[in-house]
Amino acid sequence: MPSNLVQRKTEPSLHLRSWFLGFSPPSKTSSHNRSQEMNQTRGEWISGRAGLINLIATIAMVSLVSGCATTRPADYSSAGFNPAAVDSVALLPILDHRLNQSKDLKLDKNITRLIEHDLKKKGYSYATERNRSLLSKVSRESLENPTPEFISALPPPSARWVLLFVVEDSASKLTFGSTGTAEMSGNLFDKASGSVAWRNREVAQIGYGGIAGMLVKGVMEESAVHQATLQMLQTLPSRKQ
Repeated sequence: MPSNLVQRKTEPSLHLRSWFLGFSPPSKTSSHNRSQEMNQTRGEWISGRAGLINLIATIAMVSLVSGCATTRPADYSSAGFNPAAVDSVALLPILDHRLNQSKDLKLDKNITRLIEHDLKKKGYSYATERNRSLLSKVSRESLENPTPEFISALPPPSARWVLLFVVEDSASKLTFGSTGTAEMSGNLFDKASGSVAWRNREVAQIGYGGIAGMLVKGVMEESAVHQATLQMLQTLPSRKQ
């Protein structure tokens, strides 16, 4: 993409960031109003960050759809799985299995909401579990080869269907622009039969070129996780007929 998306004679970094986040940079004003204006700008920056992540992931998804005639099927879907039989799904907290967890991906705020939106769109009734301590004993190894005993013991006790997403790895890199990569996995478990109804794993890589891409490096890792989640959800069967 062109590196000179915005050309102005003013300070470039502030104006490019403002252009991407959809608001104007603070104007030169009196010291009496400066504090109030800075607080307003800070709030717009925070809300704009989530919008920017969505924008980058949307651009990546459009590119994916444009380049592929069909969606890649899920890695596994049980032959006897009938989505219409799923009365309610327990959506567990997203597990973070990255070796380097220094980057806060805001999984509960951003990715859980994305999954909830897709479940609602596909006709699933769901209940979101927020207590991460419920999954303290769930390891990478136990998810790679889940036994019927392991599946049946998953929380919450009253739920039959349990949906669990995992961030396996993610990273971002600064080039002349920036890139982000992420690997996600997910399982829909049937606790009644102690089996896996649906399973998938996706790797997403996104990039943004030029000076503009360098400025958004801080959100590229989150955007890649967002994109990998979208790819995962594309393969989750809809409950609607």
